[in-house]
Amino acid sequence: MPPSRARAIALTPAHPRRFRLLATAFLLLIGAALAFQAAYAQDTPVAPKPALWKLEDADSTIWLFGTAHNMNPAIRWRTAKMDAAFAEATIFYSEAPVVQADGAMTEPLITEFGINRSNVPFTKKLSAQARKDLKQVIANLGMTEEAISQLEPYRPWLAAGMLSALLGHKKGDDPDASVDKVLWREAVENGKMLGYFETLEQQFSVHGAMTPEEELKYFEDGLRQLIEEPNLIDEITADWQAGRIEALGEKMNRALEGQESLKERMLAKRNHAWAEKIAELMDGSGKVFIAVGAGHFAGSESVQSHLEELGFTVTRIQ
Repeated sequence: MPPSRARAIALTPAHPRRFRLLATAFLLLIGAALAFQAAYAQDTPVAPKPALWKLEDADSTIWLFGTAHNMNPAIRWRTAKMDAAFAEATIFYSEAPVVQADGAMTEPLITEFGINRSNVPFTKKLSAQARKDLKQVIANLGMTEEAISQLEPYRPWLAAGMLSALLGHKKGDDPDASVDKVLWREAVENGKMLGYFETLEQQFSVHGAMTPEEELKYFEDGLRQLIEEPNLIDEITADWQAGRIEALGEKMNRALEGQESLKERMLAKRNHAWAEKIAELMDGSGKVFIAVGAGHFAGSESVQSHLEELGFTVTRIQ
């Protein structure tokens, strides 16, 4: 059955329902935190060439395509080479079944992994500087300080994601325009077999496993980054669109500096597990198009690096 589409809901500043909905939207696109959000709009059209790799043997061909999880619809990302590979594939793999997810699936996961169960709101534990930063970020989003209290029912990692989602919304991004969702819907329309590497619960648990100390630092570091490097996401997006995968990885590492355990869960462990699954697919037969966050293809712990360790030749074709 084709995945259902979420209803469009009008949002107004400082509305409690707004934060609950954005929490759900963020978690459905948790890959945005796991890779990046493409939220900027282009004044001048740029010829796109996002990175694309290929591995094959006598009876199997697999393409690996790095995606952006949250997208401004104005950003161009399709190429003839990518479209041809996608058309040739009979199987489509993504990170998780986010297109098929609805509130009934996500609400229990938000409750399990994202609700603050402490009697003390996490905002009371912020440093003096972080409290100032939070007020500035809220103001920059065009919201009143009342919005801070609406973040308090959530854990810091989820509150950080909600602020990120709000920033993307302000810049014009649209979750339905994400590369992953676009390709999943097209795969359904074209009758391709569908697969994914993780369940929604596994994706939620990446951040949900953070300790109280880790996620408080994550929140505070994120605030400072929004203030000191407001164009970082735009720069990462430009690297993704141009296929500058190593430059993208360097900026992601900077964004995750000091978050080593999260980085291990977010990238290294998942990349290794995905490479093992891709090896299983190569043991079979068929043509598979895999689309996951571009950050998983950067650095020494990338998916393709693990595949090469397993003995496969991975060739970049775009």
